[in-house]
Amino acid sequence: MIVVQERGVVSSKAEVLIDAQVVAGGTVLRNGWVLVEDGVITDVGASDRKPPAVSVCTSLSQAFVLPGFIDVHVHGGGGDSFEGGTEASLRAAAFHTMAGTTSLLAGLATLPAPVLLDRVRQLGALPEDLEGSGRLLGIHLEGPFLSPLRKGAHDPDLLRPPGPGELSSLCHAAPGRVRLLTAAPELPGFAEMARVAQANGVIISAGHTDADGPQLLAAIGAGARSLTHTFNAMRPLRHREPGPLEAIVDSDVFCELICDGIHVHPTLVRMLRRLVGSHRVVLITDAVAWAGVPDGEYRSGHADVEVRNGRVNLLGTDTLAGSTLTMAEAVRRYARFTGAGIVELAAVASTNAARLLGEGGRIGQVRPGHQADLVVLDQQLACVGVMSHGRWARVPATPST
Repeated sequence: MIVVQERGVVSSKAEVLIDAQVVAGGTVLRNGWVLVEDGVITDVGASDRKPPAVSVCTSLSQAFVLPGFIDVHVHGGGGDSFEGGTEASLRAAAFHTMAGTTSLLAGLATLPAPVLLDRVRQLGALPEDLEGSGRLLGIHLEGPFLSPLRKGAHDPDLLRPPGPGELSSLCHAAPGRVRLLTAAPELPGFAEMARVAQANGVIISAGHTDADGPQLLAAIGAGARSLTHTFNAMRPLRHREPGPLEAIVDSDVFCELICDGIHVHPTLVRMLRRLVGSHRVVLITDAVAWAGVPDGEYRSGHADVEVRNGRVNLLGTDTLAGSTLTMAEAVRRYARFTGAGIVELAAVASTNAARLLGEGGRIGQVRPGHQADLVVLDQQLACVGVMSHGRWARVPATPST
């Protein structure tokens, strides 16, 4: 059971987590401990070295301690969307924090140009440190520069060709806060827009695209670093025309993955893992506002949707419109589909995303000097505790055995 006890004071803002299985340095430290001071991990050890005596000691009864999950592709949750304004965005972030997501990019889908600019300004004005709601690393623009042939649930009337001028305006509206852009590389104007993205520190992800393998490889050569929700809203795989599979096999591109068993069949999840190993899969939720709400019919942006048994469809169609996942559930399903161990789960749910975003020096691992963003999982991989910025957003509960 979880025990919190007072000990000899070393620092008034120090806490040590003990009796844990700590995923650190590519291994699991049995009977491990983590020292947290002023929001930062300052030491990590195991049974061969005693933890320091500090003001607060939290025993985790051999639960797993992993780096907090990082979701680079999420649109909302708990009934709220990042398109809904400041308060709705804070509630959506808080919803996902409770399921272990300590850092995220706020996702904005295709919107009219003036509305998109306004939403970027609003999100850009929020601090990175959302009190009690994790870390807002920035914004992910999923659109509007997408292929009409692979639009998914995006409003076709609002799609537009890659616009270097529009992207520049969006970046200037929130300096340094637009971090990731999904775009279709086969569209005219993509190369010029990619140069604008690079100049503004925006990472390109190829998605909602009808590009063939050579076009995707060319985009990766021009700086694209990831594939948006791999296999979804892309040219399908064929034995004479492998499409995105060519880029996956012949490059080191990161591969976002919606691992709910709905968007991608478990067999393809296993195939992707075998192709790229554990260092290029980036688990995402692509969750929309209706994650965590009861089944039913809802209004979502420009369209009506139906939520049934974890699936979100445009009403009256079989077109998927995001997911109802949390990162904790994505981790459990990835483990179930692939047999991945706890070290790999930390990589695909946190470390790889940090590397994609260039944030690997401060988040994504349990190591001294990194931010104290941690998730506690029980033996069934259920999320039982979440620490963000060195503070418990979700106080650890007694883990299952």
